[in-house]
Amino acid sequence: MNAFFDNAHRIFDVAKAACASDPADTDFALLVRPDGGLHVVMESPLSLEGAAIHGGARTAYRVTRFGGAVRITGRDGTQTCVLEDAPQGRSGPGAGFLRDRPLYTLDT
Repeated sequence: MNAFFDNAHRIFDVAKAACASDPADTDFALLVRPDGGLHVVMESPLSLEGAAIHGGARTAYRVTRFGGAVRITGRDGTQTCVLEDAPQGRSGPGAGFLRDRPLYTLDT
């Protein structure tokens, strides 16, 4: 596995573990600069690509935790990845956050 996907998996594991101790909703971008430095942008209104450009990063990950669900979106040049997990049997607000089927269909 290459470093981009390996780092995405590590970030995902940390975010999942953090949900157990702190279930608060979180949304932030984690940017990896060319010199290897990390830059965190909390609740960024920018797209992942926009945050990377703004922060001068070569690799960017967006970490979203909502209602016990975790989603990591990563971008590194031409590579992208999405890792997501939702608690089993989840109901109530935010239950459809990480759905595996659409809420609607389009008929044309």
